[in-house]
Amino acid sequence: MNLLFRLIWMMLTAHHRSKCVMTEETSLPFRVLPTDLDVNMHLTNSRYFSFMDLSRVDHLMRCGAWKQVRANKLMPVLASGSIRFRRAVPPFKKVDVTTRVVGVDEKWIYLEHKIISGDTIYSVAVLKAAFLNTGGRIPVSELLDIFGHEGKLPPMTDALARIRDADDAVMDLVAI
Repeated sequence: MNLLFRLIWMMLTAHHRSKCVMTEETSLPFRVLPTDLDVNMHLTNSRYFSFMDLSRVDHLMRCGAWKQVRANKLMPVLASGSIRFRRAVPPFKKVDVTTRVVGVDEKWIYLEHKIISGDTIYSVAVLKAAFLNTGGRIPVSELLDIFGHEGKLPPMTDALARIRDADDAVMDLVAI
């Protein structure tokens, strides 16, 4: 986590933000600081993912799952991410990072993040996430029991299946 002070601030102020259920979209504000810029003087590519990291933790805290993550010694991890950069984010711009669950299968939770300001969408990302414990990856159905989530999560869509298949194809290209 390369945004330690922002992480601390987010955790200290979390109780001021509204509670949510796991399926609701949440939003976390950021200001693009000079330390967030690249040589082109706009938000550097890696910072998008760092902002999204903080937004995911905020989402878990607001929906009440973070306590269960800590109590059960779970590790939230990402398996892959696909991002679309639409516009450059200039210095000092105030942006919001939204987080929402867009689908699940038996192994993975698929999340959507947007970096937006007003009606302007700067980027959209879809991430494939899971939770691990000492025994490995926890199946989504078991995870929902741990979190006490009683509702349904969005199912896999054709678009998410294509993203999953493209991710698998990338792995076919490399020898691990």
